[in-house]
Amino acid sequence: MKFVAALIAFIITGTSTAAVAAEVPIPRSKAGDKGKYFLLESKKKGSIVHALHKRVGVDSVGYTKTETNCATMQMRAIGYSEESPAAIKENPTKWFELVPGSSKSDLANFVCK
Repeated sequence: MKFVAALIAFIITGTSTAAVAAEVPIPRSKAGDKGKYFLLESKKKGSIVHALHKRVGVDSVGYTKTETNCATMQMRAIGYSEESPAAIKENPTKWFELVPGSSKSDLANFVCK
């Protein structure tokens, strides 16, 4: 809801808040994961979405770059770091199928809307 309110404020006033520009909560489809997920960046080129997201867990914070093929709903991880987005060393995985209800599936559904 905070995102929607901030988006409305942006449309009306033409300004955005740093919180919206920096972190957009990614809704989860299943309960149980104690982490919170936030989309930090998303760029679409054709059917591929390049995304950077953050997971805030109980005792750690992690940053992951991914690519999602919205046409096939497959993903690959590009890199991960617990330090910062700038510290991510790219080492792409192979494309993989998404597990319904997983955080990666929720990310794909969110960025492919």
